[in-house]
Amino acid sequence: MTSLTSSLLAWLLTYLIHSTALLGIAWLVTRGRRLEPASADLLWKVALLAPLITGTIQSRFELATPAAVRLPVAMAPAPTVAETSNESSTGIPSTTSRTSTTSTNGPSTSTNGFSLPLVVVLLWSVVALASSLYYVARRLILIGRLADRRTVSDGPLAATLAELRRTTGYRRPVHLTMARTISSPVALGLSEICVPELALSDLGMEQQRSMLAHELAHLARRDSVWLAGASLIERVFFFQPLNRLARRELETSAEYLSDEWAMRKTGSAVSLAKCLATVAEWIQASPLGVPVAGLAERRSLLVSRISRLLETRRPQHPASRIGWAALATLGVVVTIAAAPRVSSPPGPLSLRERGNGGEVDTTRTLAEVSSRVAARKPDVAPVSQDTGVVNALIARLKDDNASVRRAAAGSLGRLSDLRAVMPLIAVLADSDAEVRATVIDALANFEDPRAINPIVTLLKDPVTDVKRNALNALSHWERGVPSAPVIALLDDSDAGVRHEAVHLLDNLHVRSAGPAIARLIHDPSADVRDAVVEALGNLGEQSGATAITEALGDPNADVRQAALGALDDLKAPIAETTLLNLMKDADADVRQRAVQLAGERSVLAAIPVLRHLIDDPRSDVREEATQALGKIADPAARQALQAALQSPDPRVRRAAAEALGQDP
Repeated sequence: MTSLTSSLLAWLLTYLIHSTALLGIAWLVTRGRRLEPASADLLWKVALLAPLITGTIQSRFELATPAAVRLPVAMAPAPTVAETSNESSTGIPSTTSRTSTTSTNGPSTSTNGFSLPLVVVLLWSVVALASSLYYVARRLILIGRLADRRTVSDGPLAATLAELRRTTGYRRPVHLTMARTISSPVALGLSEICVPELALSDLGMEQQRSMLAHELAHLARRDSVWLAGASLIERVFFFQPLNRLARRELETSAEYLSDEWAMRKTGSAVSLAKCLATVAEWIQASPLGVPVAGLAERRSLLVSRISRLLETRRPQHPASRIGWAALATLGVVVTIAAAPRVSSPPGPLSLRERGNGGEVDTTRTLAEVSSRVAARKPDVAPVSQDTGVVNALIARLKDDNASVRRAAAGSLGRLSDLRAVMPLIAVLADSDAEVRATVIDALANFEDPRAINPIVTLLKDPVTDVKRNALNALSHWERGVPSAPVIALLDDSDAGVRHEAVHLLDNLHVRSAGPAIARLIHDPSADVRDAVVEALGNLGEQSGATAITEALGDPNADVRQAALGALDDLKAPIAETTLLNLMKDADADVRQRAVQLAGERSVLAAIPVLRHLIDDPRSDVREEATQALGKIADPAARQALQAALQSPDPRVRRAAAEALGQDP
């Protein structure tokens, strides 16, 4: 029993160390909301579950980690004075029965009493069980509150859910229910969505669709299971307060990711944002008592969620989920190999133990243990000066191993010590392409003008990745970069190189490069064509309007949309026939942009098309078409607005009323 409790206590302490490290790293990486929700969700899930695995692996295989710690050994009762005298005189351990008198000079445990590990483990068991039972009780209360919910098998809401499942490819069955006792829609288990009765009366069709899409996202992500598991871990391992933080962060990322999923599947962020605001007004009572995957259970998140939905800026380029998964896996492996482990003692030791064929002196044994611990403890080296570190890394730039040279170059780039600039420039001639590419990235961090021309010489490098890195690095300088070598790369065989060359010329604002850039308006790569349109619009040269106008017929929707925006920025004319055709484009974003331009330019010929677009399948297009009619001063446009007042879309009705000068 003592061995079992000691082992369990050692495992709990190992779990505490590992979970503190992994959850702490997850907090440091995700704080400030700089990381994309998908990557943050992955890191928190790994940090929550990994300590259970790493601690078990270390304990099961008794891995000798660099900072292993052993629990204190329970000391056996000390010998009596008579026994000590007998042993001293004869040199043989006494066989007389010993009393249970304990020594007053060291820790001991009575053989008939409770050991400290047993007390701690029992205390943990009681608190963990009580906390878990409390959570189960709260779940049962929630089930009781939803006992009167009824199945919704027909009607508009059920039809909308069926349509969503069909369009999103969600194959698992979904049970739709309705209850009076809840204020926010929730996803229950793996296959049920429960909505409040107010959803039928207070939400429009688009808002209902967004609400169901959000809850369908929770089912697809199995958020209910994750939140239940996180809640149990939080209660069983109550001594780790960071588990509560992890559970709340999982709730947050679940809402953000479900919002994104719903927005992608329905195509409307505004309707979901309005749905969130409406549902928030219903919530007056306390939350349901346990974490659930609901639309608006966390009211504190509503402002940030609505802001994210309505945000119009283009997102940054975050690290991919695969990259973060690889880093998380590496973190788990490092934790298993290097994180401290607490191990249980081998058993009680007497002051003088019997060995194989003789005595083992405790003083000698403790001395040997101390020497082994000291041998494992790393020597404390004096703090190195920056000069020593930089010089050591510079020396490694000449190492025979290309991987060492590459690692040294990367480290020097992160240190940003100007003494490394010239040594790094010398390595630009390295025989290994990966080393050259890494050195280019390192020099870009310095933004030292001395590196410009050496990097420019690598624009002729035979390796594509090196050329791409060189183009990207040169974008760090606003002046001093020669344009001729960059323009020459517009004819490169690699689409990525051409794309980077166009972006660099755009960043450097090389107006003379306009004709050369315009020649790529029919490039095989859609990304290159999109960059060409953007660059020509930013350069502001009217001569580029002809090429941009050709892009209005591009097979790629993003290019067509970018061309409309660029022509609008240049205030360049667009043929009415072309604009009318784009208002009927298959892509909703292109239609919306063309409709906006038709309104801003008061195109009378667009009125019949705009009137038709009031019934467009896309909500944003319908609203934009209504607003465009309001900008055209013509009786036909006013008649179309009068008809729009009868639209089933509340956004269209509001826009029409505002255009007509009425109260919406």
